[in-house]
Amino acid sequence: MQSVVFVTNGCDSTCRHCSLCTKKEKTYFKSFEEIGKDLDYCYDRGARILDIEGVNLLQWQDGDYSIEDIFTLARQKGFYSISTMIPIANYEAWKSLDINVDVLWVSIMGIDDLSLLEALSNVSLYMVVNAQNHHDLPTFLGFVQQHPVIQQIAFNFHTPFQGTEHLALSEQQREDVITQLIAYKRKGYHIINSISGLKNMQTLRFKRHCWICNFIYCDGRHSPQCIDDKASGICDSCGFSMAGEMNAVFNLCPDTILAGLGIRL
Repeated sequence: MQSVVFVTNGCDSTCRHCSLCTKKEKTYFKSFEEIGKDLDYCYDRGARILDIEGVNLLQWQDGDYSIEDIFTLARQKGFYSISTMIPIANYEAWKSLDINVDVLWVSIMGIDDLSLLEALSNVSLYMVVNAQNHHDLPTFLGFVQQHPVIQQIAFNFHTPFQGTEHLALSEQQREDVITQLIAYKRKGYHIINSISGLKNMQTLRFKRHCWICNFIYCDGRHSPQCIDDKASGICDSCGFSMAGEMNAVFNLCPDTILAGLGIRL
């Protein structure tokens, strides 16, 4: 089981593709003691894969504790695979820290980020494909394929949260983009999404197994899915590729299982 623990809350409104973009409150930093309790809860429920997330994550602090201490604590608790995500603009600050993480996802938004990618080392990229950047995919994939130390790139698709509907791909655009990604994947490009998972995301007609994850938000809420407004029907327009990947895992698709092992082992 994987757990996702949010240690900061709020939104800087720069990406607009996750459920946190609907939160209007100022950034809140969860205390070190609260985070420790969250980690114990996750571990006791069987989670051994942990993702630590938050807005302005590198600025987290609680007294003498800094962001490095959260990752150290997670390792001490026994999680064997720990990951996090930072925007490309924070990569230089990340390099100055001593953080023990297994998978670092660096989020990129558009073609303008290419000039920042040269400095990356031993990271994985994460990109949300939307109506504004989907034409840039060939350029991004060509760059990643030629870069000597970028390990892989993962793709999500914009989920049309309220106020961001204009960024979502149309049904035809989604089908075309995913067909393109599958073709690149078959050519050996370093795309971590599995073909089985991508095909699920192409139609969105698959059974959701999001309950296998465990999300803990800054206000203490525990949720079996990545959003807190499931009743709105937003899941029918889901852009989070992990939903498609989890369905493929439950269907024992070999390519998806191998893709997951490639990230965590």
